[in-house]
Amino acid sequence: MRKFLLINTLLVPLLLQGCNTAKFWNGYYSMQASTREYKKERDAYYAKETPEQKKLRKINEKICDDVSGAYSGNWDQILYQECMKKRGSPVF
Repeated sequence: MRKFLLINTLLVPLLLQGCNTAKFWNGYYSMQASTREYKKERDAYYAKETPEQKKLRKINEKICDDVSGAYSGNWDQILYQECMKKRGSPVF
């Protein structure tokens, strides 16, 4: 009787919430958690910048977007990151 109750209490909720179980099984929740953690770290990184650094970053973004081909539709991320690093405002 106890085994039956144990199985029912564990198995029935999983079957009734099959969508959530599938998302969990496919890594949806771990991906969501890691994305939240990344955004939190990124926001903290950019929040530490002084107003002068933020102004410099905006100027460098425009220049490096042009250099890396962002406006031509052929954007090169590595070139963009190297440009930002050389100009003193590295990307997180």
